[in-house]
Amino acid sequence: MKSTRKGKKLMTEVDGKKVHFGQLGYGHFFDKTGLLPKSLNHNDPKRRQNYLTRSAGQKNKKGQILKDMPSSPVYHARRILW
Repeated sequence: MKSTRKGKKLMTEVDGKKVHFGQLGYGHFFDKTGLLPKSLNHNDPKRRQNYLTRSAGQKNKKGQILKDMPSSPVYHARRILW
């Protein structure tokens, strides 16, 4: 669903907590929800690969990889927007 947080595109609920993700004003590869304007879909495979490579190494303070944690915004952005 669309995010209620200022500056975020979408949100989902995980274990009773809302997870907001996607920075407003920036493009993404393809929105799988269809809730966002199609003009934000850039469909550029090089930009997609750059984002996926960059976000693959992000860790939290405990050293856990965020792309593998359903409670992290990175997890959902990679699956829904990229």
